[in-house]
Amino acid sequence: MLIISYLVIVVLLTLGAAFIVVSVNESRIAERQRRTTLTLHIAEAGIERALYDLRQDFVNDTSSPSWADGGINGFAIGPDTANFYSIAYSSTSLNGGSYAVQLKNVSGAGDAIWIKSTGTLGDVQQTIQVYAKIINVSPWNNAIFAGAGASGAMVNGNVNIRGSVHILGTGLQSSDLAVDLGGTAELIGNNYEDLVADLKAKVPALPTTLVGGETVETLSAVLRVKRGIVGLSGSSGVGEANDPGDDYKETVDGTFVTDGWGGTQGTTNVHSDNGTTNAYDLGDTVSFPSLSDVDDYDGDGDDETYQGYLEANALVISDSVDLDVLADIDPNSNFSFSNANGSISMDGNGNLTISGIVYLDNGGNLNMSVDGSDKTITYAGSGSILAEGSVQIDVNLVTNGNNSFPINILGVMTPNIIGFNEANIDVMGLFYAENQVVAEKQTDIVGTIVSNYFDMGTNVPSIYQVPDTINYLPAGMLGQGTIWVMKTVSWQKL
Repeated sequence: MLIISYLVIVVLLTLGAAFIVVSVNESRIAERQRRTTLTLHIAEAGIERALYDLRQDFVNDTSSPSWADGGINGFAIGPDTANFYSIAYSSTSLNGGSYAVQLKNVSGAGDAIWIKSTGTLGDVQQTIQVYAKIINVSPWNNAIFAGAGASGAMVNGNVNIRGSVHILGTGLQSSDLAVDLGGTAELIGNNYEDLVADLKAKVPALPTTLVGGETVETLSAVLRVKRGIVGLSGSSGVGEANDPGDDYKETVDGTFVTDGWGGTQGTTNVHSDNGTTNAYDLGDTVSFPSLSDVDDYDGDGDDETYQGYLEANALVISDSVDLDVLADIDPNSNFSFSNANGSISMDGNGNLTISGIVYLDNGGNLNMSVDGSDKTITYAGSGSILAEGSVQIDVNLVTNGNNSFPINILGVMTPNIIGFNEANIDVMGLFYAENQVVAEKQTDIVGTIVSNYFDMGTNVPSIYQVPDTINYLPAGMLGQGTIWVMKTVSWQKL
């Protein structure tokens, strides 16, 4: 019995020792894991700090922001597209550890960058690398931007849209259609493949990107729909399948649709780099600009509506005779109105000149129409017009000469409706209708349209975004503020 007792004691001691060893090892492993996780979070903090500084660099530079100009938010660093370089933060201590952040520029891109952050805690290190871009989500950085809506499609018809589309769908239910397109409609195209040569010559060349080793033109087009279903029927679609060997990017850069896809096609004809399952990604960052928005726009300490601000800072045309002239413009019109705030004139030979802000008071309308076979008005200058009534443009309204737009740019605003109802006309500019935009015939619109509703009819009008317009907004144009958003394109733990 004594011997058995000794054996039992030895076994118990052995087991106890084993348990102690296991417990100690598990404690060490747990501590190691805790420190590894904490170190990863420290590295992420470095990424977040870099993202903040990168965004602030664009926010604070209102003239020509870039991450390739040798300075980033007060740090005199870069650019370098071959090697990572460090941000010399004065303090990087966090939770008993520290982080070190490095950047590497992307060749030819001042709005894209690589970020590498290494977190250190004792003898543990974790490194994260991300590819980040900054985007301007201003309403004017799209082909069309749509705001609120009741039940029913906000964008409908048969239309060819080249450039980004951003639809808020405020007021829609998740089962409502935000978009209802059919026929041969293309909700988003990512290139100028079908833009006629004379219009293409008037606008800046598109930036290029690499797709499958090929350098191709791109509009960097993205579809965003915050609320409502995207209905695609017939042969309508978003983007096109990649076609190796040409000069264009066919697939769109991304789709962000919260309530999904409908119509007879659904996602069948959607060709997007990020697939079709991503929800709207901007939260409440972007809102629809309204002429009734209230703020201290002129900095005098008193709030006013934006429309009131425009009226107080514009050439105001209120005389009924003068308003009749602007309600019946054709290529042979001859008039001139001006003061210190703005001017608008025509010379009788189809040439229009615009500058500053022009306000058509007392319910004034702006109508431009053909005169027999003469159907072209050529404009020069940079300015905006607000018509208290409605706007109808049934004439070619274009700038003169190669690369003439958007250096010359006309912005048109109304709280009501803008209509385009003439076949085979070309229109260049920025157009804001708080109520609705109606394009009934084959109109080519080069620029951007902002409205709550879009009726695109059945005759396939086309809208072509010009990315450079965001840098040439005319004086007084609603929604002037830039909205910079940082996007992490890829995330990798090294």
